[in-house]
Amino acid sequence: MRIRSLLPPLLLAMGSLWAQDVPRPKPVVVCTFDLEAMLQLWLEQMPGTTPNANLELRGGKGNEPELALIEGRSSLVAINRELKPEETAAFTAKWGYPPTRMAIAEDAVVILVQKNNPLKSLKIEQLDAIYTTTRYQGWPKEIDTWGDLGLVGNNWSNRPITCLDHPDGSGIRDFFQKNISKGGKHKADNVINMDSMTMVEDLLSNQAAIAYGSIQEVYNNLRTVPITPLGGKDPVEPSFKAVASGEYPLTHMVYFYFNRGPARPVEPVLMGFLRYVFSAPGQKMLTPMGLVPLPQDLLIMNKKRLDS
Repeated sequence: MRIRSLLPPLLLAMGSLWAQDVPRPKPVVVCTFDLEAMLQLWLEQMPGTTPNANLELRGGKGNEPELALIEGRSSLVAINRELKPEETAAFTAKWGYPPTRMAIAEDAVVILVQKNNPLKSLKIEQLDAIYTTTRYQGWPKEIDTWGDLGLVGNNWSNRPITCLDHPDGSGIRDFFQKNISKGGKHKADNVINMDSMTMVEDLLSNQAAIAYGSIQEVYNNLRTVPITPLGGKDPVEPSFKAVASGEYPLTHMVYFYFNRGPARPVEPVLMGFLRYVFSAPGQKMLTPMGLVPLPQDLLIMNKKRLDS
């Protein structure tokens, strides 16, 4: 009887020791591929950590990060657009509250051509006519060749424009459709690139190509085309200053979304990572990676929200 009476406490103690030995899974962070290098750098440079010691980072194509958040497979996602209303609704239906959103950086959609392309600038209405058949922005005629944009000489006038496009579900394509093509129908012969590196490779190999992408995707043999805003007169180059001030017309935010129930604290590992991202050293890393740091008022607001 005495041995039997000792068994429950002994089993409890053994169970407690076993629980301490079992490693807890790392919180998973899923991001779009264009943000993976930035998040990897943050994880490597966080004070007091070794690379990937506390968080598991995964890149996701299309809308994979958003699905991972909704389904509970990811503790935190980083995406280059806002969640769509139907995505927010799906998350709320599953969890009973909306996801928490925080801006982490400013980015811009830029128009890219090879360096030797003589195109000086583009209007947003022209961009719409280059990529779509619907031309909802009001450009009066189709734009199919570089001559339609005023280029002459060296066989430019009759040379067809090769439009490099993004797949459905891409945050950059969503931004393009919302702000440039206004939901119009993209041309059937647009070349769909499944990721940013493929787009850059196709653009570098085709002098007659044009592409759109993140400001992070500007390489030595490519250049950005200045854009004239709707109703504006002067084209604006997508410099860091013009993006930060909002003067460049195709500026947008990059976001974190995560699952945080009402009155619940952020789990400690994620909290440490978020605090570092919004710190001065964390924001300083954005510029060499091609992103624009947040203005001070947004940083202060984010830090207050983490503490609430």
